Amino acid sequence: MKTIVITHNYSEVSFAAMSYHLANYLAELGHQVVFISHHPYFPEKKIIAKGVGEIVVCSWPTTKRPTSLKDFLWYCKIHLKYKPDVIIGHFVGSNITILGSKVLSLGKTKTFDYYHTLTDQLLTDLKKVTLKQRLLFFRKKVFYSLFCDVVICPSELAKKDLALFHGIRKGTVVLNPMVDRFENKKNFPKNIIIISYLGRLDASKGVIDLIEAYKEYKMKVTNSKVILRIAGTGSQAAKIKELVDNSLGIEYFGGLTYNCIDDYLNESHFTVIPSKFDNLPTVGLESIMNQTPLLISNTTGLADYLTDGKECFKFDSNIASMVALFGRVESNFDLQEQMSRNARITYLDKFSMKMYCDTFSKFLL
Repeated sequence: MKTIVITHNYSEVSFAAMSYHLANYLAELGHQVVFISHHPYFPEKKIIAKGVGEIVVCSWPTTKRPTSLKDFLWYCKIHLKYKPDVIIGHFVGSNITILGSKVLSLGKTKTFDYYHTLTDQLLTDLKKVTLKQRLLFFRKKVFYSLFCDVVICPSELAKKDLALFHGIRKGTVVLNPMVDRFENKKNFPKNIIIISYLGRLDASKGVIDLIEAYKEYKMKVTNSKVILRIAGTGSQAAKIKELVDNSLGIEYFGGLTYNCIDDYLNESHFTVIPSKFDNLPTVGLESIMNQTPLLISNTTGLADYLTDGKECFKFDSNIASMVALFGRVESNFDLQEQMSRNARITYLDKFSMKMYCDTFSKFLL
């Protein structure tokens, strides 16, 4: 049996649940899992017995992002105490754990780091690339090259991005999963077509183009049944709110609490993902888990795992293509119920939590 360190959030909320369930799965197999949780914060160490295995849940010395020398020295003590065989890192916490364990184990600890965000997405949202940002990109390239045995990519698009931008060819695709919270598909009016967006309101997400396309479509098709709903927060929130104010057929919800997400998606005929660049958007998985088919741009990693006309309609992330999309949805609305069932089947076939845990555990053999 092995000792495995996971750095993420020990939570069943959203896609952090992938690490929560993986930790429990590995412990039930008899491994010892040391889970360093950023959120929620654990001021005291907690030990959870799982048969012959266990999960040791703890947190960094402070609630701040773990980037300091104090954090590094704290982790060195963790490494020397537990002597992990494997590190699975997510976000900033992976820097210290992977680097520290590789150095202290003289390279023996096997390290996995996650590549969650596409470079083009970062560059689009940053707008301007500073010298500091360039140095951070270079540091990440060195980190991947020298300290990571495997870089986990949630999509084939992420694997290509890793190779093209960083020159790193040790990427391995493992699809992100989603916890199954589905109970039943709710009944809602058939005299309208509800298309919902949920997510960050940033430049890379393409929401402003989506709104402009909807307005253009409504000018052409004045009797359209399509209702566009927008929910989320981000750097473009104020501009988007201004765009949708007094716009007939567009509803703006602002940010939603996590316990409202399933109802929001479940009560939609389609969920739209207009991203200009995106990896494997979590809302897409939450949508098909909720038996809601997708309208998804071709520049997302998730689109590669879906079939146009089956559980989704695909489009290019530009205004002209989105205008055509609204027309396609309206003229093919009789397909919605079957697409809804297909969406749920695709979720179960490709994105279930059990499939993810089974796949990842094989890396540890």
